[in-house]
Amino acid sequence: MIRHGQTDWNLQRRYQGQIDIPLNSIGLLQAENAANSLRGQVFDALYSSDLQRAMQTASEIGKVVNLTVLTDVRLREIHQGDWEGLSIDDVFQDDTHNVNAVYADPITTRRPGGESIVDLAERVTRCLTDLSLCHNHQKVLVVSHGLAIATAICTAKNIALSNARNFIPENCQVTDIEFHQQVK
Repeated sequence: MIRHGQTDWNLQRRYQGQIDIPLNSIGLLQAENAANSLRGQVFDALYSSDLQRAMQTASEIGKVVNLTVLTDVRLREIHQGDWEGLSIDDVFQDDTHNVNAVYADPITTRRPGGESIVDLAERVTRCLTDLSLCHNHQKVLVVSHGLAIATAICTAKNIALSNARNFIPENCQVTDIEFHQQVK
């Protein structure tokens, strides 16, 4: 799994969530570098969130590994609800009640108008389960978002979702995950 490259909103510390923000010039360079780090490796498929920051990253990777990018909306970042587009600092100052609720129970408490980490993890896990069944024992590249990837890491490694924030990768970081779904 690969997190998308940097956006201006990453630098501005804004909640992006599912707002469709493009990569900035550094993000495009990060995407090219991530793609080049995969040069010479063979992969069977390339999937991406449909948001443009992930698609731009996946497109650069697809050029190098010679794969067409397939999109899946379930790979999107957590829906931050009413917080999307706002600065993290402003949300912490202006919506203290909801911030405290989310931090007191980060697993099941939804952002106002958005998702919880459990909602996100279930959505991403359903996607990865489907990909695992479709691409049994194949190497698949998946371009997604920070918290979405963190929940996948926790799920694959049997780590409590309460620790997900500790596993958010850097922009364009490549993370190997073995995700095997047993057919029952």
